[in-house]
Amino acid sequence: MLRTRLCVLFLFSFFINGCFSHVPLYKAPLKEEGEIILYLQPMQQEAHRFRFLIERVSVIRDDGTDVPLSLSFNELKVSELVGVQRLLASGPVPPGSYIGMTVEFKEAFVRGEEGEAALFVSDKPLTVERQFNVSRREALTLFLTFRASGSITDGFHFTPVFSLTTARRGLTNLSGYVSNSGSHYISVFNKKTMQVTGAISTGMVPQGIVLDQTRGRAYVAASMDSAVEVIDVFREKIVERITLNLGDEPLYLALTPDGNILISVNYGSNTVSIIDANSLFELKRIRVGDGPTSAVVDPLGLRAYIVNSLSNTLSVVDLSQKEISATIAVEKTPLRGAFNRNGDRLYVISRDSPDLFVIDPSSLAVTGKIFIGMGALSIKVDTQSGLIYVGSKIGGEISVIDPSSLMFIDTIGIEGTAEFMTIGDEENTLFVVLPDRRLLQKINLVSKKIMAEIEVGEGAYGVVLMGER
Repeated sequence: MLRTRLCVLFLFSFFINGCFSHVPLYKAPLKEEGEIILYLQPMQQEAHRFRFLIERVSVIRDDGTDVPLSLSFNELKVSELVGVQRLLASGPVPPGSYIGMTVEFKEAFVRGEEGEAALFVSDKPLTVERQFNVSRREALTLFLTFRASGSITDGFHFTPVFSLTTARRGLTNLSGYVSNSGSHYISVFNKKTMQVTGAISTGMVPQGIVLDQTRGRAYVAASMDSAVEVIDVFREKIVERITLNLGDEPLYLALTPDGNILISVNYGSNTVSIIDANSLFELKRIRVGDGPTSAVVDPLGLRAYIVNSLSNTLSVVDLSQKEISATIAVEKTPLRGAFNRNGDRLYVISRDSPDLFVIDPSSLAVTGKIFIGMGALSIKVDTQSGLIYVGSKIGGEISVIDPSSLMFIDTIGIEGTAEFMTIGDEENTLFVVLPDRRLLQKINLVSKKIMAEIEVGEGAYGVVLMGER
């Protein structure tokens, strides 16, 4: 049964990625196991002379049994890891009590005035003690820290000093959340330090994610479970599940400004679910066009615009009447949209068009086009400056568009495909999901420079954060 579901999941991803660019390598969902996600904490400057290769990482159960994890990388060039957090290893493990972990080293080197010298490495694994518990179907994040002091004895013996800590909840107002469709969990991160602080296990293929900052809730679409899960961001835990119809495969979520209505875009059934966010009850199910991929709610919360990629239309849903009030034709595989800061223009990107379409919500007509080039995948409007940011799968860049001049005025260089973006209000920064590199990048909107990046899970899809605009 599981194998059949994964095959269906792959086919689902194939069709979805006809619109989007990255096909993640899906892991099997957790059944009776838990999961360990191990991050290597940022190295200190005094450790920059070291370089070592890790052979194996395992966690140790309380009965002495060791359970190996899968390494994300094995060569640690400390000079490249100063101030940088890296995802070192992960994997499913049996639930229960654990007393620590072991690390086996293959080679180690230290750089001196005369170049790099090899160190003697023991054939016995290093044991790092720390008690922790792993729960069934839950992801536990661990953090491994290397200390340079004391890591060389007798002049040439490599005796590394590591410590292991478990996840601690940070300040909620500094938190952000990334849905990882291929890894079946949400990465929790600190938007200031740009470090992962924890993980929340979800149903199969978490994709669309939306945040209600007032209620302290996040909603995530568990696509292959045909469900929407409700996360309490203060407890960093799933507290409710809204079960949809079998085969709905929800892809994208949207929320009215008052947080009362949640819209689930169901790609698998060509429908949208109108959900009461207070009772978590599906109020109405509406048939829309073929291949719905996203939704945009107007700033007053009166209408939702459903983007139907396969039928080249936008279905306009009257949220008070809970019915389609109009259909707008849009060329060449529309993908996503965003309103301008005044709410009187809707911008829509299309996969197969070099133009950004401008729609007048009062007349429901396409009133203009802005040339942006081929390959648009994501769009975000800065409600402070009015500028439009469009991420592309071609050229590794984000286009900056001035709507008043009807042309792009700048670009932001990135190394990867920007498939989702949001803006942090406090620091005036753009957060960009790059699933092909398993990264979340933070970019200064004034200097256009990358400030920091963190590694997240496979198939990163969306990002939301407290204090976003």
